[in-house]
Amino acid sequence: MTPEMGPAWVKTLPVGRFHGVGPVTTKRMQALGIQTGADLRAKSPAFLQAHFGSTVAWCHAIARGEDDRPVDPDRTRSSSGSATTFDCDLVDPAGIEAGVLQMADDVWAWCEKAQAFGRTVTVKVKFGEFRQITRSRTLAAAITEHAQLLQGASTWPGRSTPPGRASDWSA
Repeated sequence: MTPEMGPAWVKTLPVGRFHGVGPVTTKRMQALGIQTGADLRAKSPAFLQAHFGSTVAWCHAIARGEDDRPVDPDRTRSSSGSATTFDCDLVDPAGIEAGVLQMADDVWAWCEKAQAFGRTVTVKVKFGEFRQITRSRTLAAAITEHAQLLQGASTWPGRSTPPGRASDWSA
């Protein structure tokens, strides 16, 4: 994404996806009719000050795609992820399991190569109607064996969730 593309992208971004906007603030914004970056941008600094207090400058800036935090392109990567979009919703439990296990294998390949092992495994499932769920598990110790990751993958609630079209796995 180039800097020129930022403003158009920010306009369509749901407010809950902005850095620094957590679940409580997201609900407050949505209750005020602020659903997207465009909605946030349309609000005056006075309105933002009245409803969000000291975060007014931050809200005003992020709604315009302004973020002065430094970017370190050489920082050490701390997690690995695998994302797949399937041609159609997966409804068959065997198909869901096969997709999840393949993504777990992809994540494990990176973990093993980088010798970076985490304790938290996150699975995100997106559905055809653009709804998504995220499930996360944090273990007491780092997952240091492929079998541990596969065990987590095989016990994930894939069979109890509605059909999914896209899925992300990260560790």
